[in-house]
Amino acid sequence: MRVLRLLAVLASSAWLLASGQTDDVCRAQDRTYSTDTMPAGTYQPYDKLNPIMGALSTKFYVTVVNLTPHRFVLEGTHSYQMDEFSFGDVPQGRARQNPVKYRGTWSTRDDAGEAYYRIDGTDKRFALRVKSYIPSSNPRRVVLDLSGMGLGQREYVFPGGDAAVSLVITGSHRFGFQASLRHGPGNWMRRMYNVIRDRPVRHLIMPGTHDAGMSRISDKIVSIGSEENTQNQGVNIYDQLRAGSRWFDLRIGSVHANDDANRNNGYWVMHVNNEVASLAIGNTGESLDDVVGELNRFTTENPGEIIFVALRYLVGRYEFPDRGPIRWSAAMVDDFFHRLRSIHNRCLHLDTSTGFQNHRASYYMDHNEGKGCVVLLLNGHLDPGRESPADGIYHMGRMGIRDHWSNRMHASDMAPDQVGTWRSYTRGGGSDHGGFTIAQWLVTPDAVASTAYSLQNFAIQPTNPSLYWAGVNGMDPEHWPNVLMVDYIGVQQRDQWGWDRLSAEMYTLAVGLNLYMASENCDVAKRRSPLLRRDGTVGVESRDSEVPWNGIIFANGTTVDDPPPTLHIGRVEVLRNGTVFGNGTVLEQNMPNPWL
Repeated sequence: MRVLRLLAVLASSAWLLASGQTDDVCRAQDRTYSTDTMPAGTYQPYDKLNPIMGALSTKFYVTVVNLTPHRFVLEGTHSYQMDEFSFGDVPQGRARQNPVKYRGTWSTRDDAGEAYYRIDGTDKRFALRVKSYIPSSNPRRVVLDLSGMGLGQREYVFPGGDAAVSLVITGSHRFGFQASLRHGPGNWMRRMYNVIRDRPVRHLIMPGTHDAGMSRISDKIVSIGSEENTQNQGVNIYDQLRAGSRWFDLRIGSVHANDDANRNNGYWVMHVNNEVASLAIGNTGESLDDVVGELNRFTTENPGEIIFVALRYLVGRYEFPDRGPIRWSAAMVDDFFHRLRSIHNRCLHLDTSTGFQNHRASYYMDHNEGKGCVVLLLNGHLDPGRESPADGIYHMGRMGIRDHWSNRMHASDMAPDQVGTWRSYTRGGGSDHGGFTIAQWLVTPDAVASTAYSLQNFAIQPTNPSLYWAGVNGMDPEHWPNVLMVDYIGVQQRDQWGWDRLSAEMYTLAVGLNLYMASENCDVAKRRSPLLRRDGTVGVESRDSEVPWNGIIFANGTTVDDPPPTLHIGRVEVLRNGTVFGNGTVLEQNMPNPWL
């Protein structure tokens, strides 16, 4: 059989050569991206951030993102005691927000519904299940069952009223599939080196973290900044890197004794309303030393990545920050640079004759004998143009950046503003946008709203979930941002910040946008998409070393690695009298579930 297979491959290769085609060249006729119009999605209403109003909500959403060359075909649905259970096909490169509305009150015990999908052109299937669990403090749950793809199952609690749970799937039948039920290896860039190596950085897509070092409140300044209105992340820099982030918005300031501006109490991440105001309102987060240690831990474990660290503020404040800023002396700048020099794998002596966004990915990834690059970019209150290329420390102006902040309180206003910005730029070809675009997918609530409802709730309820339908459907192979910067990366449930409780939508989205979306643009990807190559090669390192996993992750974080093959959370074995099928048929008597 192996001989026959080899002969078939050789014959196929000979045909390709004879016909003037090659399997490693991107061709416009191979494009799979669908231009189907998707149903309009719905943003979580502002009033549902109120815990009482949110608890009374009976409407939720399950968003499915398809970053594969295969259509996700809805085979059928059924629901019991649901007022709405509306699912549909998800075309290639698109996202669909599927609405679900439970019947009656919060205490309804046996509402349930299932949607069954097949991945067109393959033998793979997956199911989405929504159910009530009474008694429970979190009774409304959804199960993403990808056991039919060999990718396991995960149970989620909806993060709030009228909020969404999202599923991102990328890959292909030839390549293999990956989904957002759990994170992949930390070195996601290195693993697709052969895919992205020849692309300039302006043709990469990566997650970013806003106010990245504000993963805790350290109270190094005396102000009214609290966890609710000042903390922006749930996990530290190390775990943000593991969750996929490669662009870090770090705002660093020194803290000085109230009675002595020359007594420096260290460098700290800060989040204040205005770092040079007479009175700065906010707080401090991680120390710079902690940030350095977390970067070094990650790059030691995951060599070969490109990590951008944007350093802002770069100014001092008194412990009681009511007397304006303290400008750094030459000695303080030297001390700060000395601390930065302890970051491993900095990019020394980069070619500054061209914008950093125009260097190929391999230029950075091959640095430091293949260990990759940590690119330090300064954009604070130092002397104009201050940098040290010999130390791998550069002024932000070395990179052609468009950093767009919407400054809107509601996701429904922010999202179209961000999408409109990146859609005004074309990727690839003669009209290629030569810059590096940062999309700040975050809202800016006022002090009252952020204190009452918390930045965390704003992130995980209306804002981050909208990225997976409004953001994705606002992209196509010619239009996308380089950085998708978010608050609370990976956090799906409030205050659930342990690694085993994080979700992997951002990680999988980054992988999928580079593998699928950008690879569908032949002006960006000269080589054939790795998801379509006929010879089955994937161009991703060490893929065969991945351990297959088809386990279950429960809503409380408990993981079962080897569940019985018959265990499917929430699966309905018998459809009850009164069950409604997707075509409107209503059962008049119980029957076995036909999709099992």
